[in-house]
Amino acid sequence: MWRPAMRVEVGGWLRRALRTVRRMAGMPDYAAYVEHRRRHHPGEAVPGEREYYAEYVTVRYGDSPTRCC
Repeated sequence: MWRPAMRVEVGGWLRRALRTVRRMAGMPDYAAYVEHRRRHHPGEAVPGEREYYAEYVTVRYGDSPTRCC
């Protein structure tokens, strides 16, 4: 049977595993970005999640359409 402590441990492990997989795949981690911004740039506004991903896509792929060839 699941105990609350086990759920916390599994939940924490799962979050860390997903974060690692996302980093390996090159996907951005908004929660880590927000934590970094609040810790190192406390006076600056933090963009919303939508703006963050839009900037990530623009920086990664540019404004032009992407092609494989």
